[in-house]
Amino acid sequence: MPKQLLTGPLEEQCAFLYDLAQKKMAEGNFTGAVYALEEIVRHVPDYPGAAQLLDEARRRKAEQRLLLFWAFLGAVAFIFLGSSLRLRNDLLLLLLGAVGLFVGYGAGNLWCSFRRR
Repeated sequence: MPKQLLTGPLEEQCAFLYDLAQKKMAEGNFTGAVYALEEIVRHVPDYPGAAQLLDEARRRKAEQRLLLFWAFLGAVAFIFLGSSLRLRNDLLLLLLGAVGLFVGYGAGNLWCSFRRR
């Protein structure tokens, strides 16, 4: 979404940004939600629900980043395993990398579920 200049009273701008942040969170775009909520909190720190939603968006963004890290780690580990086994077929290494992505993502979800407790 391109940047746009908001006009109107501050309360209307905050309401627009708050709705936008909720839409971004529903889409899984936590970075966009954090950006919109930080703008609200910067200008109206006591806007109803903004600080709590910002905390939630930051937590979900960090969890999303962690899942991507675990998936990447799984792919690297499986490709390393295939290279250690001296697999020379690139297609097999690519398939191992794809399997590693899923295994790493699953391990990341397991890790996150234990962290939530």
